[in-house]
Amino acid sequence: MNGWLFDIYHLKDRIILWIKERNGSVQRLEYSWSPSIYVASDLKSELIDLVGDSKISSSIKEYRFEYKFEYPSSVTVDHSKRNESLRLTLSDSLQILNLARRIEKLSTRFGHYRLYNVDISPEQSFLYEKDLYPLGLYNIEEVRSADSARTKIYQVVNDKNDDIDSFDYIIPNFKFLSFELISERKSIGNDFGDRILKIKIISFEKDNLIKEEFSISEENERETILEFAYEINRIDPDIILTKGGDQILFPHLLHRAKANKVENQLLVNLNRESNLEYLLKKNKLFPHKSIRSNDLSSVSYISYGKVYFKPRPFFLYGRIHIDVNNSFIYKDNGLDGLAELSRVCRIPLQLASRSTIGKCLSSLYFYNAYKKDVLIPWKPITSEIFKSFSDLLKADRGGFVFESKPGAYDKVAEFDFVSLYPNIMLKKNVSSDTINCECCKSETDNKVPELEHLYHLCKKRIGIVPLSLKTVLDRRLEYKKRKNLCISKNDEYLKNCYDNRQTALKWILVTSFGYLGFSNSKFGRIDAHITVCAFARDILVKTSKIAEKHGFDVIHGIVDSIWISEVDNVEHSLSAAGAAHRYINLKKDIEEQTGFSISFEGVYKWIIFDSSKINPGLPALNRYFGVFKDGAIKMRGIETRRHDTPQLFVNFQEELMKIMSAYNNIHEITKSIPILEGVYKKYINLICSKKISYTDLIFTKRISKESNEYADRKTIENCVLKRLSSNGKSLNAGEEIKYIITNFYNENFLERAIPIELIDEHNIRYDTKRYLELLKETYDSVTKVFYIQIPQFD
Repeated sequence: MNGWLFDIYHLKDRIILWIKERNGSVQRLEYSWSPSIYVASDLKSELIDLVGDSKISSSIKEYRFEYKFEYPSSVTVDHSKRNESLRLTLSDSLQILNLARRIEKLSTRFGHYRLYNVDISPEQSFLYEKDLYPLGLYNIEEVRSADSARTKIYQVVNDKNDDIDSFDYIIPNFKFLSFELISERKSIGNDFGDRILKIKIISFEKDNLIKEEFSISEENERETILEFAYEINRIDPDIILTKGGDQILFPHLLHRAKANKVENQLLVNLNRESNLEYLLKKNKLFPHKSIRSNDLSSVSYISYGKVYFKPRPFFLYGRIHIDVNNSFIYKDNGLDGLAELSRVCRIPLQLASRSTIGKCLSSLYFYNAYKKDVLIPWKPITSEIFKSFSDLLKADRGGFVFESKPGAYDKVAEFDFVSLYPNIMLKKNVSSDTINCECCKSETDNKVPELEHLYHLCKKRIGIVPLSLKTVLDRRLEYKKRKNLCISKNDEYLKNCYDNRQTALKWILVTSFGYLGFSNSKFGRIDAHITVCAFARDILVKTSKIAEKHGFDVIHGIVDSIWISEVDNVEHSLSAAGAAHRYINLKKDIEEQTGFSISFEGVYKWIIFDSSKINPGLPALNRYFGVFKDGAIKMRGIETRRHDTPQLFVNFQEELMKIMSAYNNIHEITKSIPILEGVYKKYINLICSKKISYTDLIFTKRISKESNEYADRKTIENCVLKRLSSNGKSLNAGEEIKYIITNFYNENFLERAIPIELIDEHNIRYDTKRYLELLKETYDSVTKVFYIQIPQFD
């Protein structure tokens, strides 16, 4: 058999593999295999006592002793010494956590029983152990029967046309299906009691070529659901693509099927897996009344200061369900980006589509740890290295910043280091298991800048983190090269493919630094995080000094980027070729003296560094905008870049920027102020004459708490939440509200805004005064540098 591994899941003591063959057919393989966890203790006799416990032995099918590295202690102290640990292979893969908790309760002291490889999914463990990856192309042969006649052992080897290092791997021609439910609506809330009236279906191929498009609406709901189940079976899609399938579509469909006593028929046809008992067990916990499912595995979580909501995933078995609303990688980078993450991180496609980037990155760490015989702790136990108060002040400083002087500048050049933090981790071997190793403590050339007395790094063994990041950095660099080659050949299809893959990998690199200091990361350690910052500060300071030696002034610098201008406008005396040569020489010197690649982004015709809104005398470090000499516009931190800005203000600001981008310097823009004011006046007239679509007036806000947890503050957001609640809709922390401002200054705060769910499209009302005030603020944010006060128009 020859085909792609596209789905994998565990079923008690077996792993189920689904193979998409080259001829388009799909095969189900049962592989006899069970996951294992590891237990370590200071005394082997205590491990022997453990397997003698009847409650423990009843949960396992076998055990054996193996020599492994305990992370991080035995790795950092002596990288040649493995400790003897107990491997417990489970009878039922669903009992992993129960077994681990049972062993934990038997511990009589801290570190008595140390548990490893507990919270790695069985599917991932299987992929690591067998060295397989999703969407790999394999030749598969049955080699022998296992104990049960129903299960077999297979030899799975890479096809000659594919391996994990391939850049030109092929994604099979999957069959796609998407659907939409049309139901009676008793309220604006998504109540699963609402009867389904119609189901719209579209089947298509991976290039979005539509094959069928039709609706199902039978004489009653039961027949409609059964007909839908029949069509799923007839079309037999590999991937079901939805918008809101996890939170709304599938739970609603399942609830209505149960109400009509056709749940079994629906489940069997939705999945290719025919084990009904297994399907019912997997889906029995879904809510049956409303979408508020925070008591299940739906979660609200904080990432980089923002609260997000992730509904419980609705997985299919033998098919892939991708919920676009719950997969930002698929939404931004399509199947190409998702496939790249799934392959590189060895995480099943459905799981990868819903996982945070940190979880995908962790899977890559786990794989490399497994290959190096390093056990993965169940609960992080690495402690921070002790520091005095003065050491803490010196160490915990973050990245370096050269504060800009707010204002407008001509002819400023920008240089950005290429993936600086991940490259520091790679080149300096920064990892939680390489900080202050015993084997290299006497070395002198492995110290951390400014913190030499606190930290040194291992020179004899590459850490788990840099080993993993090398794969990502190398692959992304190659994809970017291939993308540029495709541009020169006008190959749009491959260019987009490579771009989606490299962008997906970029998110891993963006996340890697933060995850290094994340308290719940298995391979995180705050000291490693501090070390990376120390190297980055040293590099940016060196870069500024090199730039000054080349005759440039540093206008602004932040973490891994620097903006410079010619001293006394030397560039005027140079030809274009001469000026370009100076930047090339500067780039070369920076790379030679720092050891890190830096990108010359280009020279701005003009650039504005904004001031703080609270204190105009201080800079807003992450708010600037400008235009390069090639006409490319770069904006950071202004309204156009904010996800909550109504489209009206985005359009307005983009129109202003487009006009300003045509001018070569600040003086020319200042002379063009009447043109900018004309655009401003045009938008004033649009607002006042009510000639704007209500969709362009919508604000989007993400709530940080459950909707019923907000205090009775008279804010716009609270107004929207209370109006939604009174109409039967409650939200979880991390979900978004969308609304229009209707009467901002009304004493009754419940009249100040209206959620879009309650809008009457035939009678749109909005607060003209408030939208004009916000229009003025939007205009001011990109023009205030040219004059102090915006003129008032009649």
